[in-house]
Amino acid sequence: MVSFLIRKLVPGYKNPQRPEVRRKVGEVTGACGIFFNILLFLGKLIMGILSHSIAIVGDALNNLSDAGSSIITMIGFRLAGKAPDADHPFGHGRIEYISGLLVSLLICIMGFELGKSSIEGILHPSAVDCTVPAIAMLIASLLVKAYMMFYNFKWGKIIESTTMRATAIDSRNDMISTTVVLLAVISTRFTDLPVDAYIGVALAIFILYSGINAARDTIEPLLGTPPSKEFLDRIEEIVMSHEAVSGIHDVVVHDYGPGRKMISLHAEVSAFQDMFYIHDCIDNIELDLARELDCEAVIHMDPIDTKNKDLMRLSEEAKAIAKSIDPRITIHDFRMVPGESHTNLIFDMVVPHDVSLSERELVHAVSSRMRKNHPNHNCVIKIDRSYV
Repeated sequence: MVSFLIRKLVPGYKNPQRPEVRRKVGEVTGACGIFFNILLFLGKLIMGILSHSIAIVGDALNNLSDAGSSIITMIGFRLAGKAPDADHPFGHGRIEYISGLLVSLLICIMGFELGKSSIEGILHPSAVDCTVPAIAMLIASLLVKAYMMFYNFKWGKIIESTTMRATAIDSRNDMISTTVVLLAVISTRFTDLPVDAYIGVALAIFILYSGINAARDTIEPLLGTPPSKEFLDRIEEIVMSHEAVSGIHDVVVHDYGPGRKMISLHAEVSAFQDMFYIHDCIDNIELDLARELDCEAVIHMDPIDTKNKDLMRLSEEAKAIAKSIDPRITIHDFRMVPGESHTNLIFDMVVPHDVSLSERELVHAVSSRMRKNHPNHNCVIKIDRSYV
């Protein structure tokens, strides 16, 4: 059903990375989520009231929160798809993350309210009627949620939407909670204990836990997280496909929301090639990155003295020393400035944030080993921290 609607209502759905396609796919799946969750809410609410079951009513409220989540998600996709303007030159893509945060807060509120009513049910228990319609309603809910999980996972992967993947996980969690509620309702046939209310408390804790995790997943991209390895590999593949480039470093990816990425990097080129040729090559790489990754790219050119054999040898030696300290450490912008009494080796060293040694210890470790091998050479090292 959902795939059929997307094919009919979303022109260009075969190009899912285009911002307008992402937005429309998000709107269609959001509208379907609202429809399904409202149906489940009404059905469970009626059955919960008729059977006096706190757990079923709680599960109904969970579906109501999911409907609210779908509304917020749909609005978020629409607002996030707005074009950049004078006040927001980088676009509005991060609204999608903010909408996800609102959804998570709504989930937490529902969990808190369910917890309160469940505790009241434990303190003041009431009889629960285990009826065939109530059980049938819960089984139907399981089937609907399984379908919602399937299409949200499928289209979330296609358009690379963290919000839709979170919605799919929420549907999976709903299946778990509904299964527990179903078992609680059936158990009332065999015991007089307020199992229903205890299950309601457990369900409330589960909903709160899901809401907190969802909040964390939406706050992290707002604070700034590193890009995926696959995205970085694709950047390197595109840049290194141009023969004028011998290496890249200082890659920075700014994420302003889905479809709104900005990339900056340094490209190493031979210092002996024609400047106009190199400039044209850099322009072409920026265009390739924009076309392939739907981003803006800015590339800084770093000339490399590829004919100085001593420079290349010393560079490789410094890299080997750095990697012996930590294999993830890299070196770039290696330069040699000879003088009458000594030679300065100037370079940048990129160090991961979780390396145990301090910057001073790292500089001393590399400098002392280079000076031991080359007594007349001093290292002038600048420590960089990786943004990827």
